Amino acid sequence: MPNGTFVLFMLAVFRCFPLFFVLLLVRPAGAQQIDSIHVFKQLPAERYTSASANAMAWALFRKGAAFTNVKGTRMATATEAMKSYAPLRHNFRPLPGLQYLAVGFSGGRPFTMGVADDMDVIINFTARTEYRISGMTDRIKVRALLAKMVVE
Repeated sequence: MPNGTFVLFMLAVFRCFPLFFVLLLVRPAGAQQIDSIHVFKQLPAERYTSASANAMAWALFRKGAAFTNVKGTRMATATEAMKSYAPLRHNFRPLPGLQYLAVGFSGGRPFTMGVADDMDVIINFTARTEYRISGMTDRIKVRALLAKMVVE
């Protein structure tokens, strides 16, 4: 179990570098190959549901909102980190803990994603699938891989 300082450091790193959002879009096991991800830098303050978050991601994409582009070597790191998440069917619901929105591209086709509850839930709105962290050991592994991604 990490000490409190480490956890605070990692939270600060992830708040400054939303590149970890790439996790949303690179689920290996039989999933499509992801070309790149646009992680939007700002999430407008609203009360989001799954449907409104999906609509907001498309609106941000269409208006050309500022984003961080994730591709290349960071994709391999994200693919490794996603092995710690278990896939589930996503039922549309309120998302009070939504933190990031993104649009990913697979074979030139866009799809929308979101991160909620401090990376505990990663949602692919287009595929109506969510991924949940499996446990504390997996959470620590994911944090370490994301720290590596920020350094690369």
